[in-house]
Amino acid sequence: MTSRITISNNFMFGRVLCREDICRGFLERVLGTEVSAISYLNREQVLQPAVASRGVRLDVYAETALGVIDVEMQANPHADLGRRLRYYQASIDSGLLDQGSSWRDLRDSYIIFACDFDWPGAGLPVYTFDRLCRENPALAAQTGSTWVVLNARAAAAAPSEGLRNLLEYIQRGSVAPDDKLVSAMDAEVSTANEDREWVGSVMTVRDLLEEARADAIAEGLAEGRAEGIAEGREEGLAEGRAEGRAEGRAEGRAEGRAEGVARMAALAAKLAEDGRAEDVLSVMADPVAVENLLREYRL
Repeated sequence: MTSRITISNNFMFGRVLCREDICRGFLERVLGTEVSAISYLNREQVLQPAVASRGVRLDVYAETALGVIDVEMQANPHADLGRRLRYYQASIDSGLLDQGSSWRDLRDSYIIFACDFDWPGAGLPVYTFDRLCRENPALAAQTGSTWVVLNARAAAAAPSEGLRNLLEYIQRGSVAPDDKLVSAMDAEVSTANEDREWVGSVMTVRDLLEEARADAIAEGLAEGRAEGIAEGREEGLAEGRAEGRAEGRAEGRAEGRAEGVARMAALAAKLAEDGRAEDVLSVMADPVAVENLLREYRL
């Protein structure tokens, strides 16, 4: 039986928030201000500032009277979250001005990271970052850009009941009675989970990403080989982001994984035939030894 996908999954999050009324309600609770009609709303918006640069895929991208808004679900702790915010900001800004435009035409922007972990570690439910002067924090650079990081684990300390309900739903999936926004979000989650083909694709991608993280640890034992594998993985991820389709990423990676599994199975069989079964376990943690044996047996 396929597991239920929750709102903390970034694919589910993007699907749910691309319903305009839900997106507007979410933004109003997080930003604490009214959000008028959304003129453009898209999920999995792909931005690539330059041909040779790393692209980014935005979970939810909206254009409003407040400015452009990017909303991201972050379910896994990242030590480099600050640099990720910085790169997302640069990618968004690079597409907001046409050649010859005035700097005054650069629209305000907001990047919201909804996290079910406490990235800054100060126990606050909401962290809002502006560009402040180090010598005098009362002075701001007035860049027109704002970063908001939500910490669902501190939902009980949220400044409003609505935001508390929202954070509790992100963290535990609990639906507060009479909360129309959270109820609507949960209804969309249930509807999406009934789309078994879509759920299957998302689960496949999730499993492959988990395996990729585990593989990366093992690959670190052989630095030279790991660098080549990392480069190949980055190319695959970049292609996947450009395609913007989970199905394509899953299919390509699944084929590569299947080929690797087949080669390892053939190697294990050869070792067993030659009375070297004990070598199977010992080489699993040594990618260089694996490659040498694969060449030895011409696999």
